[in-house]
Amino acid sequence: MNSSKTHLPSLFGSLLFLLGAMFFFSVGLVMGVTALASLLTGETVQANQTIFSLAFGFEGIILLVATFISFQKFFYKPSVEENTTFSFSAKHIALCIILTAIALIIGNYISGIESVNWIFLPLLTVPAVVFPLFLLLGLGARKLLFGTRWQTWNVLGLGMTLGPLILITLEAAVLIIGFIGMIFYLVAQPELVSEIERLTNEIVLLGPNSEKSIDLIAPYLTRPSVMVGALVYFALIIPAIEEIFKPIGVWLLAGKLESQAQGFALGALSGAAFALAETFGVSGQTDDWAVLLLTRIGTGILHITTSAVMGAAIVLTWRERLYLQLIRNYILVVALHGLWNALAITFTFSKLMELLDQQGPLRTVQVPISISMGILAVIMLTILISSNRRMRTLILPDAKDESISVETSTRVEN
Repeated sequence: MNSSKTHLPSLFGSLLFLLGAMFFFSVGLVMGVTALASLLTGETVQANQTIFSLAFGFEGIILLVATFISFQKFFYKPSVEENTTFSFSAKHIALCIILTAIALIIGNYISGIESVNWIFLPLLTVPAVVFPLFLLLGLGARKLLFGTRWQTWNVLGLGMTLGPLILITLEAAVLIIGFIGMIFYLVAQPELVSEIERLTNEIVLLGPNSEKSIDLIAPYLTRPSVMVGALVYFALIIPAIEEIFKPIGVWLLAGKLESQAQGFALGALSGAAFALAETFGVSGQTDDWAVLLLTRIGTGILHITTSAVMGAAIVLTWRERLYLQLIRNYILVVALHGLWNALAITFTFSKLMELLDQQGPLRTVQVPISISMGILAVIMLTILISSNRRMRTLILPDAKDESISVETSTRVEN
């Protein structure tokens, strides 16, 4: 090997991951310092500050490892060219479930105890988030080749940095465009503008935090037009955008991947990385902490399954030019994601109507929606596991070993 050779894409990757790590460490440090200041001044330490401090620090560590691997790839170090694959046995599945359950049960018990929750909830949040995602990733990528160590960590890093960055930018752009459109609509509706001005003046006089102000705003929050707008954005636009860019690492590496099975495994890894960043981003909620993280397991199933299905289609399309397959898979994952988000948004509006003591047909649908989301999660998990089995038949038809392993074999890419 020519030691003078360098791999420029990995240099860009290492810089991106390093910036991402610095961002997470910075946010974690700010949260940690704020919590420490509260402790030293005798104020109540907010658990969300310590949760975010540890969670973002954990993400920063992951990205530091990705930075190191990418930097090694820049100099073509042989160690990053080793292939990586792993599989789960029943005992490892059980272990992940047990550890997740323990974390959720203990966290649920102490989440409302302000004197100790800021200490223990951060320590419980990491396993309560990581173990379910690790389990789901294991079920989706069982006995499938991820690729080289560099490819694996590159996809993981991109799923935590570039993917979310693109999605946040695009989703914010859609919101801005929608806001501009709403302004034009209001300009054409002088009666509505007058109503908004009157409402604003009343809220200013009453105070934005008063109960009377909330009573004034409440009817507008649950208007059909507001609900339809929320459904269009969260159940149509967001899934359509996210399912393209979540497997960003697979798109960038598609030309170097060897099979759709590898694309499936790396797609699952992309989905897990995105779910990790997204779940840590909302994990600071101490009210119903356990319920939140339990429901996020369903979201993890969604992200891992849909990204895996897209990953397989991306590689298949790249290698065999099966564009219709890519379109079919894209429609499927957008439909699954859209249905999940539609149920979640409908549940949110139902809960809002209950909190505001409003009557309506949506007020009584929380239980049916919860059951429906559970059924949908089972369907998506079934798709993930059955697709994994189909992918394994393409490359490992005689595989019998059910033990967990990490197998490596040196393969140098030129």
